[in-house]
Amino acid sequence: MGPELEPRNRPGRFPGTGLSARLLLLTIGFVMVAEVFIYVPSIANFRKSWLEEHLRTGQIAALALEATADYMVSEELAKDLLDTAGVEAVVLKRGGARKLILGDEMPKNIAAVYDLRDADPMTLVADAFATMGLADRALIQVTGKTREGLGEYAQIILRAGGLKDAMVIYSRNILILSVVISLITAGFVYVTLSWLLVRPIRRVTASLTAFRSAPEAITSRITPSSRSDEIGVAERELAAMQDELRNALAQKTRLANLGTAVSKINHDLRNILASAQLMTDRLREIDDPAVKTITPRFVHALDRAIALCTHTLTYGRAEEAAPEVRRLALRPLVDDVGASLGLNPLDADEPGGPRWCNEVDADLQVDADPDQLFRILLNLGRNAADAIAKVRHPTPHCQITVTARKANGMTAIDVADNGPGLSARAREHLFEPFTGSAKAGGTGLGLAIAKELAEAHGGSIELVRSGPEGTTFRINLPIRPELD
Repeated sequence: MGPELEPRNRPGRFPGTGLSARLLLLTIGFVMVAEVFIYVPSIANFRKSWLEEHLRTGQIAALALEATADYMVSEELAKDLLDTAGVEAVVLKRGGARKLILGDEMPKNIAAVYDLRDADPMTLVADAFATMGLADRALIQVTGKTREGLGEYAQIILRAGGLKDAMVIYSRNILILSVVISLITAGFVYVTLSWLLVRPIRRVTASLTAFRSAPEAITSRITPSSRSDEIGVAERELAAMQDELRNALAQKTRLANLGTAVSKINHDLRNILASAQLMTDRLREIDDPAVKTITPRFVHALDRAIALCTHTLTYGRAEEAAPEVRRLALRPLVDDVGASLGLNPLDADEPGGPRWCNEVDADLQVDADPDQLFRILLNLGRNAADAIAKVRHPTPHCQITVTARKANGMTAIDVADNGPGLSARAREHLFEPFTGSAKAGGTGLGLAIAKELAEAHGGSIELVRSGPEGTTFRINLPIRPELD
């Protein structure tokens, strides 16, 4: 097999497609555009200078004629004077009268008349381009100031061809000079920007391409330079982003492997837990004080193990089922959550444990899937109960309070406890699975599942406060007018 061909759509591999080539072409183009703006006034000024030079030459010829007796010269000498001046005729105005100094007679077929005495820049530019449109044999009349003592003004009649030829040569020289300047300028700009910008950008691009192909490989990481400008900042930020993404990919790979392992042992684990539940039912029938003391703790530990397994497998599914939203009374649902957690209300006679305080109005309704909202409240309630259990001497005042209100098109449900609050690490990774647990040995799945379920409703869950006085979480669920 022959060598592998490089993709033809890879940037920078062919002339005219890379950043360097585009930069070079753009620099040449910008210099040429700038030269155009310079050329327009310069060609007008060149034409004016050329005409003024011929006016001066014509006046010198007139002075030579005045030096003769009776202003009479031979026809051959007059022709030589006109040819030297490059004009067809010279006219001077003196004492209010115009007089043909040189020339057989005043030409009548004048194609264009130009007055250089008071011409503004815009007029000179327009006249310059108008001159280029005249025929070579066309006659033009030019009026200008005279030398001192020669009269009020001087006029010359000349063919347009000589002026046009001079303007074409000047334009060609300007074009050649512009091309040379643009190439030199583009070369300097190309070398400078290639060193300062293009080469670093190529390094960044190569690192991005390599990282996309193999994000786990450490060789794809860019090595930041010590530059303090924007390129240096981009390199350092790219290196930091690559490190973070590589760590995140590694963690997700480990979690995927964990999910695979959990799914494989799920069947056997459920069988073991089912057998253990049957044993607890038999233990409750034994009339032994020691057994009756130990059995509730064993049942509680078993329930927690079952709940942990269920939560792990639930989070490992690709997605939760879509919520079946309906309007329901919130207070009875909150009572069911407290009963499922085994928590007594504040006015109960049974001693011990945190109290479950349901302060939701009896007539308040919420738009939600009842099963999924139950799971959200159950996870938050269990976390609150575990937090209160950390208090060394719980009292009836250690309690969990649920309140709710409607505002701004949302139903806000607060679950508050007066436990010791969340740690800094727990707040930093609050809703992240396997990292946001607030207790030792926890998985952090409860809050992650609650967040996922709340967002599936179009709502959210947030930490309102956490400190020594307790912690409050808020569930925000949208009010759906279509259910009215």
